[in-house]
Amino acid sequence: MFGRFLKPRWQHAKPEIRLKAIEQLDHSNDADLLHQLARGDASALVRAAATAKLTDFAALDEVHQRDETPSVREAASMRIMSLLAGTTDDSPNSDTRLRLIRLTDNQDVLAHVAAHSPDMHSRMAALERLSDEAVLYQLALDAPTQALRVACVQNISSLSLLKRLAKHGRDKRVTRLARDQARELQQQQQQTERETVKVYHLADRLEQHARRRVDALYGPQLEQLEQQWRQLSPQASADIASRIQQALHQCRNQLTESQEQTRQQALAETAKAEREAAAHTLFQLLSQATPETWDHHLGEMRSALATQRRRWNSADEHAQALDQDRMAFNDLVTAFEQLLTLATDINAADSQETLTELAARWPKEYQPPSALLALRTRKKDDTAETAEPERAKPAQPHRGLLVALKRELRQGNLRHANRLWHRAQTIIDTHNDDALSAELSKLAARRAELQDWHRFAAEPKKVALCEQMEALDGTTMDAPELATAIQALHDEWRSLMSSDQDEDQSLWARFKEASDKAYQPCRAHFAELDAIKASNLEKRQTLCQQLDNFITVQNWEKADWHGVWQIRQQAPKDWKALHPIRFTDARDIQKRFSALLAQLDEQLNGYIEKAENERKQLLDQARALMELDDTQQATREAQAIQKRWRQSAWLPPAQHRALQKQFRKTMDALFDARNRDMAAHRKRQEQAGQTLATHISALEDCLAQPFTDDSADNLSRASAAVDEHLGGELPQPLVRKAQQLKRRASERLQQLSRWQQWQQLRNAVAGLPETAGNEESDDALTLAVAFEALAGVPSPELERQRRLQWQLEQLPGAMKRQQFDAREEMQRLLADHALPVSTAIKARLHHAIAVLEPGNA
Repeated sequence: MFGRFLKPRWQHAKPEIRLKAIEQLDHSNDADLLHQLARGDASALVRAAATAKLTDFAALDEVHQRDETPSVREAASMRIMSLLAGTTDDSPNSDTRLRLIRLTDNQDVLAHVAAHSPDMHSRMAALERLSDEAVLYQLALDAPTQALRVACVQNISSLSLLKRLAKHGRDKRVTRLARDQARELQQQQQQTERETVKVYHLADRLEQHARRRVDALYGPQLEQLEQQWRQLSPQASADIASRIQQALHQCRNQLTESQEQTRQQALAETAKAEREAAAHTLFQLLSQATPETWDHHLGEMRSALATQRRRWNSADEHAQALDQDRMAFNDLVTAFEQLLTLATDINAADSQETLTELAARWPKEYQPPSALLALRTRKKDDTAETAEPERAKPAQPHRGLLVALKRELRQGNLRHANRLWHRAQTIIDTHNDDALSAELSKLAARRAELQDWHRFAAEPKKVALCEQMEALDGTTMDAPELATAIQALHDEWRSLMSSDQDEDQSLWARFKEASDKAYQPCRAHFAELDAIKASNLEKRQTLCQQLDNFITVQNWEKADWHGVWQIRQQAPKDWKALHPIRFTDARDIQKRFSALLAQLDEQLNGYIEKAENERKQLLDQARALMELDDTQQATREAQAIQKRWRQSAWLPPAQHRALQKQFRKTMDALFDARNRDMAAHRKRQEQAGQTLATHISALEDCLAQPFTDDSADNLSRASAAVDEHLGGELPQPLVRKAQQLKRRASERLQQLSRWQQWQQLRNAVAGLPETAGNEESDDALTLAVAFEALAGVPSPELERQRRLQWQLEQLPGAMKRQQFDAREEMQRLLADHALPVSTAIKARLHHAIAVLEPGNA
């Protein structure tokens, strides 16, 4: 019965009692109870109060995630912030807070910790995790310590915020750091922009390359572009990367197709060369066949025929030959077979008659078998005269040799003299020429004297050369320098040689052995150099072949002349880069390369001359426009010429710049003349506008004046002046205003006759006689109400009946007339009324007339 009075206060029905009970609860002893109240109490205030005393982060996170009331969720968030910041007595220890701060990504919590935590380590940990740059900027301005402000600046990556900090920072270190980071970030952005521009430029170049015709430089240029893409790919967006990959795929496919075509063409050329070689071999076998061949080697000839036929057929399978080439080869094979058959028959012939018959069938251009030769020899005319040729008087066939030998001996040139002496000795041994031997005997003493002298003078020098050559063994000189030194010693040795091998052999063996040892380190170097030269020669041959193929397959009517020009510019550079090369090997390939460049130059020069003529014609047309007086027409035609100039054929930069400079100068002169005329026209237009505005102002003043005879004259003159200055090109608003004022003036001037009629009516009313008293006659009252009815103005209350009666009697008749005018009706009424009227009546009449004044409504 008393249980309800014994319940704990936190279970009380009233929320305010539960709130007071929560104040008495302890966060450590009553943690479960606080969690229960924070999660399930019916009152939001109670849940918020319980949440504000929780210390369990899991429970606080549950309340923050699940509670439906914003104030409770806010209380949970604030409690988490306070606990992590260490601003409450029940906060976790420093290590726990640091661990939790490094785990959370809640920017509000991190911002609160960084701004309010009394622990510097917690603040720095929160700053490391904080990514909200607006909060970092504010902390960089307001943080209590310089270390915190510097840490905030270091975490900011927004250029605008860094620039603001550089201006509004609290201390020099913050502003300097912000300025340095802003400068570095700006440089990074500029670098990124430059790389982005390079990526877009690379995409354009690749797409242009994909549209180019494949030539000798297509593959190397594609490799360069791919290398650039590998370097720039990290900076490319998905769209531009897709563009570049698509262009690369297209380029590779195009290059593969071109290589396949080149391979097929090479196969065709190889097959053609094989067919030509087979035909040439057969033709050579026939041309070089001797009687012995036809007598004893027919089997070998048949085997050769079969081999060359197989060679031809194999090449023909790879690439079909032309019909005329096939027919020529078949004719050659047929002739070969016929000769083999004929030679077989000749060798087997057993009678003179058969040989005679076969000899008639043998072709005269080929040597016949021996049997036919014997037959032809027997048929020769034995009675032919055989005159013995006149014997020439023996001459001295070696006089020149003797003269040269004597000259060399006389001049003391033992080396050349020994060479000539050995030649003469050979002639004596071969032909047993006694005369020449006698001459040599006369010269032997002089030769021996020179040999003795040479042996005395040259031998010490040769010994010194041997010692110098031996000293080169093991030297530290590099290979080219060492080879130069060895070559110099060899040159000196040759200058000392006497052409007498017996005398020079002993020292020469020593010199040669030392030379071989000293040259050993140079062998690897020059072997490598020879390999490089051979490789460069091969590359030059490849370059020539590529140029030759390019020139051969190029359609010069539809050539990409820009690409041709680029190839012409790049080819010599590539040629020079293929260096060194052996001079003797380079001569023939250099001639071929120069010839190919000459062919390119011939095509390019023809195209350039044609394109230059086209540009010069356009330039002449542009210059002719300067003679026109109508600058507007000249400008329009110049714009058309500019369009044609932009669409004209491509020219190399040098020719383009020269013509472009002249063309731009001409265009500038034309447009400057147009601009001067336009400025003068605008000035005239402004002056005309100012004049027209003055007359419009005068017309407005005339329209504002009361309508009189004098004002009508002024209005007419002002309207005429405006009309006079409306000609030419004027601002449209001013023209519209002038036309509107002219219409108003015209309408007003059209009412001049009516105004004059109104003035006469007004004067007639003013001329009516007046009565002396105030009594009104019925006629006068009727006249007044008639005027008021005609003018449409109200009549006095007492006169309404009279006015109605007059309207019913008089007005219908007047309305039936074709042209009814109130002023004319008033004049008629005045003409019928001759009686005097009172001043009041006259005033009523004037009031009615004033309403009808034309032009002043």
